[in-house]
Formats: sequence, structure tokens, C-alpha cells
Amino acid sequence: MRTILLLALFCVFGNAFAQMLPGAKPVATPMADSSGKLILMDFNIKLTGIKDANMPYSVFSQRPLLAYYFSPFCPHCQKSYGGIQQIAKEYEQKGLTSIAVSVGNVGKRDILEFMEKQNASLFFFQDSEQSFGKKYGDGYVPRLYLVAPDGKVTRYTNMDKEHLGDIKTDIEKLLGIGK
Repeated sequence: MRTILLLALFCVFGNAFAQMLPGAKPVATPMADSSGKLILMDFNIKLTGIKDANMPYSVFSQRPLLAYYFSPFCPHCQKSYGGIQQIAKEYEQKGLTSIAVSVGNVGKRDILEFMEKQNASLFFFQDSEQSFGKKYGDGYVPRLYLVAPDGKVTRYTNMDKEHLGDIKTDIEKLLGIGK
């Protein structure tokens, strides 16, 4: 319970502080290691399907993927999920696959409650071994990852309504479509 409370407080105040910084705007960062080499998505990471525990994460490899990393207790996650789900639905018929990945230190029941409250339609996983968070996270939630079919990862740190257009533009570039 203490971990959940700390995570919720970190989410609320960490994001609030980051968004107050001068010039704060959506950050779309191609993920790279310290040498500048691009980080590729590892589809062999162990994620547990929430409604289908046997669904391997690897089925999402080699296709355009939008992955929403969240905590069910985070107010920013609760607020931003609807916009992300809307984008996912908008681009699904154009070739984008979308999933949500919950932090690992919460219960399945908490994730299911989040899904119900959000009227969620994405496929949900739990980072039960915290492998995804360790490899791609930066200690904050929510985070959004746009993954190219070749595995290249772009991480977004701001999903406020006024920044969803920037995310959609990047999705359209990835899918090779224009408005």
C-alpha cells in the first residue's frame, strides 16, 4: 500500500513540476543509449495479458505500435487515457496497433477497475516483472511509446489534449499517410 501511495504522489507532483518548467512542451524523444545508438523495442519482454494471460507481447512486433505505459492510480494517467484511446481507434483501420501496459507493482483488480472506469478497448498488459519500466521508463507515468515496425522507439512525455495533434502527426508519418 505504501508503494502505491508513493507512486501516486510521485505521479501527481512529478508531472505537475515537469509541466511547469519554462518552455515545457511535448517531448518526442527517439530513444537512444548513452552512446547515441537507437534503442529498439524488445518484444521478448515478459508482459502479462490482463484479459488473456496467454497472449504474448511478441505478437505486436514488426508492426506500427502505440504503447501507453501507466499506473491505474495516477490522476494524469486517468485523465490522458481517453485521448490516447481515441487516437488508437482513429488509426486502427490505417494500420496502427495499440496497447496499454500497467506498471508492475499493482494488482490485476486495480487494472481491471481502471479499464472499466475508462471504458477501455485497448489490449492491456501488466509489467509484472517490471522489465518494460526498467528498460523504457524514466520513472514517470504516463508515458507513450510509438514503435516503428523495425523496432525503433519514440517516447512521449506529454499527452495533454493540446499536444495530441503532435502525436497524431508522428503517427501519420509512421503510417505513411497524410490528412
